[in-house]
Amino acid sequence: MSTDVIRIENLEKRFGELEVLKGITLNVPTGEVVVIFGRSGSGKSTMLRCINFLEEPTGGCIEVDGTRMEVGVNTRARKETIRQIRMKAGMVFQDFNLFPHLTVMENVIEAPVTVKGESKADAKKVCAELLEKTGLSDKADEYPIRLSGGQKQRAAIARALAMRPKIMLFDEPTSALDPELIGEVLEVMRNLAKEGMTMIVVSHEMGFAREVANRMCFFHEGKIIEEGPPSQMIKGARDERTRRFLEAVL
Repeated sequence: MSTDVIRIENLEKRFGELEVLKGITLNVPTGEVVVIFGRSGSGKSTMLRCINFLEEPTGGCIEVDGTRMEVGVNTRARKETIRQIRMKAGMVFQDFNLFPHLTVMENVIEAPVTVKGESKADAKKVCAELLEKTGLSDKADEYPIRLSGGQKQRAAIARALAMRPKIMLFDEPTSALDPELIGEVLEVMRNLAKEGMTMIVVSHEMGFAREVANRMCFFHEGKIIEEGPPSQMIKGARDERTRRFLEAVL
């Protein structure tokens, strides 16, 4: 029986007067792939950034693999709790966020060496395996400027995996890519799903969602207004707003 590796309870986020997240509650069992979709500005990316505290939530509670953080709790242990959550939640961004002055190998081993204190030799061994997994074995010594968009994103995935996270968060990982490069990134993500990686993916790639997701959640104005398996959501969404959005993207 799978247990929830992510628990989000009544998550709220405001930017001044603007209420972006309005009480999001979402539990994700180990090994589940959840695809989040909805219009720009509906709060999808903000929720991902709140999970690992790249954005400071305004209210609610976040728990990742047993590490729990009540929003607003300000104790000496707070920084360590956030550090633990970030180590368990790998993040892949829309715009890659690779360090331009480091090679692919150096990008991938940076966090294990500086954050976890691993030796460079051990980190390089793991890096070699991850570059093989992401199809970048021949790019270890290249700098990001010499990579295609798809290669950069696969390097970013390898970098996130180098921390051996319990979950992977993908924030529109293909939206900055040329159409012919999207498939190579989605293939890496498909393989991660087959291996049992728990994933929350913000994406409008409905083909990927249909094939890989266990569940889809439709965001609208800071709330999850409908969720269900892809077969139900894509063909028989109940909410009119979900149906209108899917008609526009399919």
